[in-house]
Amino acid sequence: MLMKNSEEKRNTAWRTVLTVSSVLIVIVAVFFVIKLFTDNPLEGTWVSEEGDITLTITDDEKLSVDDGTVSAETDYNVDKKSKVFTVHISQESIREQAEESDGAVTEEQISDLLDTVEGTYDYNIEGTTLTLSEREYGSQMIFEKE
Repeated sequence: MLMKNSEEKRNTAWRTVLTVSSVLIVIVAVFFVIKLFTDNPLEGTWVSEEGDITLTITDDEKLSVDDGTVSAETDYNVDKKSKVFTVHISQESIREQAEESDGAVTEEQISDLLDTVEGTYDYNIEGTTLTLSEREYGSQMIFEKE
């Protein structure tokens, strides 16, 4: 073994190992605590229960909505404290997306698709199931994480 004959050197080496491992444990714990409280719980791809709409939620507050024929992107906000998910629609963004598609989709198609998710929702996540409850009328949309 390393440093067989010197008790003092062994104690110094042991203290060094304990100090380094303690510091690493603290760093890992801080990382997970920060990640837990700052991570977006909605981030990912969610498929509706009926399979007609797919939501792709990114960490940079962009929401992609796809119904199999039309795909569109819009902005959203998440309030993690009150568990509120708000989808915003911009007519300018709709116009830009229609122009970028070179006639493949119209402004009306994009607008109709985004209108299905526009609004403010209370959200609840249980396992891999996301439930969006509309705040005004109480209707629900249920999604499974892909």
